[in-house]
Amino acid sequence: MSLPPVQVPFPLAVPYRVNPAPRPVGGPPLVELDDAWPAALARRLERLAGDEPGVVVRDGEHPGLAVAVLAAFELLPGGVGALPLLGVRLKGDRAVRIGPSVSEPATALLLEREGLDLLVTAWLLACSDDLVVLRRRGPGEAVAELLAVAFPSGWPPRRRAGATLLELHTPVADGERLQRAAPALTEALLTKGPLRQHVWGLDPSGRLDHDPSAPDVSTEVASADPSRWWLRVERQSSVPLPALGRALFTIRPYLVPLSSLDAQQRAVLAAAVSSMSPQALAYKGITELAPDLVGWLVS
Repeated sequence: MSLPPVQVPFPLAVPYRVNPAPRPVGGPPLVELDDAWPAALARRLERLAGDEPGVVVRDGEHPGLAVAVLAAFELLPGGVGALPLLGVRLKGDRAVRIGPSVSEPATALLLEREGLDLLVTAWLLACSDDLVVLRRRGPGEAVAELLAVAFPSGWPPRRRAGATLLELHTPVADGERLQRAAPALTEALLTKGPLRQHVWGLDPSGRLDHDPSAPDVSTEVASADPSRWWLRVERQSSVPLPALGRALFTIRPYLVPLSSLDAQQRAVLAAAVSSMSPQALAYKGITELAPDLVGWLVS
């Protein structure tokens, strides 16, 4: 299996600010496979095969949800139903074997599942992006109807089923602009696009999944050495499904060691951290680290 090298975005700007302004992006495929996918596949398989709670949560099961999830496969390079690297094709409510697989455990899991569970599992194993289905509840308002989120960045998906966009972003520091823009942003997600934006943070461990309710996450001790931290970037894409009163929202995480940043990237990161408010530093979890981090970046 030969996959192209991962291309990590670097969306940092100075001064740091929360900017709720996703931009239009070209059409499908919006989700690509690269050489970071095998690691994502392995970790997702661990979580799904172990039936860990909180990876997939739903706000009920309203008519049209399965159709919306199936539409997400149009964003993949193989199109709807084709998962050639996993050796299966989706047919009706089941998966059928069509050839060899790069991961027999993943293929076996797909062959066991059916219906909506199969669709959601297939999405999570077929790419590196998490998936959220937003359902319209009124003008400028939508709720998270389904969350298939294996790699949250410090928030608990199991508590977000049925949450509005405003409720999802209430904890964001310096997020007043985002909260004011929530109705217009929600309407844009439901009616315009595809749209894309990037957000970023700093990660002490280099792990993809950071569900704070997981025991092995809640007991982690962050290193005080900035050189052991990672830059985490999330690419957030949305596709409207107006006929279904829904939108698809995908989240692709990227991780890169701070030690691998070039001189210009280090300078931009140092300036961005230096420009953060105390609230933003606390939200990013780097209040105590920030002085040493900036000093290390510019040294």
